[in-house]
Amino acid sequence: MKVLIIYYSQSGNTMRIAGHIARGCRAAGAETDVVKLKDASYGMLDGYDLIGLGSPVWKVATPNMHHFITQMPDQKGKHCFAFNTHGTLPHLYFPVTLPNLRNAGLLPIGYNDWYGDVTMPGMPKPYYTFGHPDEQDFAEAEAFGREMVENSARIAAGETELIYPDPPLDEKVMTQALICSNMLAEPVNPQGDFLRDPEKCAYPACHLCMDNCPMGYIDLEAEPQRFGNRGFKCDDCHECSFCFMLCPTGAIEMDPPGIEHAMKNKGVRHKPFEEMLKKDEAAGKFRPHIDMEDVGFDTPYLLWHPKRPYFTLPKDEDV
Repeated sequence: MKVLIIYYSQSGNTMRIAGHIARGCRAAGAETDVVKLKDASYGMLDGYDLIGLGSPVWKVATPNMHHFITQMPDQKGKHCFAFNTHGTLPHLYFPVTLPNLRNAGLLPIGYNDWYGDVTMPGMPKPYYTFGHPDEQDFAEAEAFGREMVENSARIAAGETELIYPDPPLDEKVMTQALICSNMLAEPVNPQGDFLRDPEKCAYPACHLCMDNCPMGYIDLEAEPQRFGNRGFKCDDCHECSFCFMLCPTGAIEMDPPGIEHAMKNKGVRHKPFEEMLKKDEAAGKFRPHIDMEDVGFDTPYLLWHPKRPYFTLPKDEDV
């Protein structure tokens, strides 16, 4: 069996989980390749028997992964599995993503998710999910990879009862749907606008923002140069701030300024998120590494890490 795992990752959480899933697939005897979403193409799917697709949770799937799935040509029943990493709101991802996979002609045979630390300008540091993914998460990811390979062969032989049932549309899913609907009530980034100052930009020596924009909104090679979904700024409603976090020179700034955004979030507790986590901990789904009272409510990320770049890309792991 040949397995292809396609993933998108910003902070490295999903990359690491994808790598451990791949180890499990190989341990089950499958020839397994792992590629970043930006390097994936529909044509390469033809050479594989089982496709894995994973991303962080941005309310649901990230917009680039969502686009890749919804524009996919008919896969005529090929087996697939889905996975993600997330902070406190994982519950809406699979109820939305699994139907999209089926619409692409894929047969989802399984799915799994893992908590991961969160890095965003106004979010607390340390975050509720600090310390994840951890060694237990990685072991579970490897076991999941083995299971998907073994189950795919058995399902192909007729044991269709091994296909995971769809997740229930329970109270947690509905609560998250309401939270996300509130977030998306206005189609702009709640963090504000992201602006680029060409005078401070180190391009062409630095092109981190262009290389890592998940939606491909940045083209500094164009004439005139393009930045953001508007061409001159970014106010995309997906609440991405990656270009701002990566910029080493301060050429990309928030409007209102990032420090104002951080101060606005200082001391703010995320009560709906906390209730979600308490329920998941009671159900044995969430294992906290810090007490909720030790979450950095008074140290939003930009206060905790005030120097640029605010985030450094993790090194690619050998997956």
